[in-house]
Amino acid sequence: MTTRKTLGLAIIAISLLFTGFQVFTATNGLMTALLQRSIHLSFVLSLVFLFFPAIKDSNRSLLIDIPLILAAVSSGFYLYMSFDDLIYRIGDPTLTDLVIGSVTIVVLLEATRRTVGWVMTLLAAISLLYSYFGQYLPEPFGHSGRDLERIVTQMFFSTEGIYGVPLGVAATYVFLFILFGSFMEKSGVGGIFINLANAFAGKYQGGPAKVGIISTATVGMVSGSPVSDAATTGAFTIPLMKRVGYKAKTAAAIEAVGASGASLMPPVMGAGAFVMADMTGVPYSEIILHAIIPALLFYTALMFVVGNEARKDDLKALPADEIPGKRDAILKSLRLLIPLGVLVFSLAVLRVSPLRAALFSTMIILVTTILYNIFRPGLRVPMKNLFEALVETPRKVLVVSVACATAGIIIGTLGMTGLGLKLSDILMSASQGYLAIALLFAMVISIVLGMGLPPTAAYIVMAVTAAPFLVQMGVPVIVAHFFVFMYCCYAPITPPVALAAYTTAGIAGCDPFKAGLESFRISLTGFILPFMIVYNHALLGMGAWYEIVLTCALGLAAVWMMSIALVGWYQRHVNVAWRLVLAVAAICCLTPVLWAHAIALVVLLAFAATSTNWLKKRNAPVVYS
Repeated sequence: MTTRKTLGLAIIAISLLFTGFQVFTATNGLMTALLQRSIHLSFVLSLVFLFFPAIKDSNRSLLIDIPLILAAVSSGFYLYMSFDDLIYRIGDPTLTDLVIGSVTIVVLLEATRRTVGWVMTLLAAISLLYSYFGQYLPEPFGHSGRDLERIVTQMFFSTEGIYGVPLGVAATYVFLFILFGSFMEKSGVGGIFINLANAFAGKYQGGPAKVGIISTATVGMVSGSPVSDAATTGAFTIPLMKRVGYKAKTAAAIEAVGASGASLMPPVMGAGAFVMADMTGVPYSEIILHAIIPALLFYTALMFVVGNEARKDDLKALPADEIPGKRDAILKSLRLLIPLGVLVFSLAVLRVSPLRAALFSTMIILVTTILYNIFRPGLRVPMKNLFEALVETPRKVLVVSVACATAGIIIGTLGMTGLGLKLSDILMSASQGYLAIALLFAMVISIVLGMGLPPTAAYIVMAVTAAPFLVQMGVPVIVAHFFVFMYCCYAPITPPVALAAYTTAGIAGCDPFKAGLESFRISLTGFILPFMIVYNHALLGMGAWYEIVLTCALGLAAVWMMSIALVGWYQRHVNVAWRLVLAVAAICCLTPVLWAHAIALVVLLAFAATSTNWLKKRNAPVVYS
């Protein structure tokens, strides 16, 4: 048997065991947190070194990777077998404890380098060095220094380091929702949702772009990966947009922006909702309610922009013979719409545990697939596809789990050295007490961090650094966390390192940097929203019902005006002066100040009157003398 085939069988076996372990712990009650997370990480690290070999030559690579795999397995096995004894000697580790813990940290850093990249690897390495050599640093960064025993105990033998809350979320909620997403994907989710969106939006100008937005938002809220989501649905939607006349860079940007905003879409929010619930102590059910208005405004703004772009360039709708019937599209979609509906209903209405909701919804996919295979053989999905989902899910969780484990090192350092509190003081001093300056700092740091990390991992780091600093300045906890989370989600469409836009640019065949700039332009409303939620909490559904209703109405008016300002088109070309005025009026709509609303209303009425007058003149009959 060849080495390659042996590795393939090993990956399948480990992946199935991993999936079985996760499902077992979810259905039969979780193990002790430290043990469950350590076994999860052992599986993850083992697969990392199989999927991401050290060198391309598989035989030579095994000489490096097999010892790393054995070290990863030994780590989980050691904690499991020694757990009872470890409880009694916490703070007084043996030499074996120190060796196992130190080796695990090194192995994790190597796994991080291979999967997440150098940015997070260096952040974690610097954190460890900072913990050890802190006594040599000047104030305000200096501290008394931590010895090896303290560092290893914190990072490896407690839930305040590697096995902290972030890895706990990845080892429970994230894995099961990725499993749900894998089952949907293997059931043909991409093609089915695009078919459904075509049936309802294909006949309108800009229909293919709206199809792309709907499908990528639906798929992306489960996957939680803007880059992979953009690549998956973009392969279908970008060629369709280009065929009806969208410029390549615009088609790439629309898909990238839709994918990046998907992490704001409740009820899953790309697992962000679960992480935020653990980081803030705010119930999950409340977090998804807070996310509704921002997600609605983000995607409504994007819809308005693509509609105006279509009218500006006089783009065509899909040909009638390519638009499927609505009834047929719905019937084809039921096998995926039913599980998705069950998931939403279970989480939002029944308020079932997210773990059980994800598992139950996954089982529903299995049932509906079997029923369709029996009664609708024309829509048959091979059962081997669902088996493949069991094998592929572990691979999809690797980056998230490794990033969360490494984030635990950073978080552990912040707590162990007191750096978290010092950072808040430093940022407070730099902002000179001005909230607007503090928000700018938090925005820039979130975006820069998000350029090199997945949104969830970037948010975890920001949640323990920038968010507490904003809370100290009087921003409510949930508002501060939404602020940094939203900018972490926007990082993949922010130049100069707009990874989601670069991915879609490859599919569209255009300049990646131009696609990044176009993504930033059409998503500008989204970049303004986080600032507005800080000053207007009703945008997060906080306040009296009439305030929330008024805010929704004003928000829709704001994104409509902003879309005209961004595109420069409403029935005709809109000049620069009007575009600037409309942009200011849009921002006025989103503030909680009454006089600002009055200004926005005056601008809106004036623009409407001007546009109506122009249309009347254009449509007036010609009078010949």
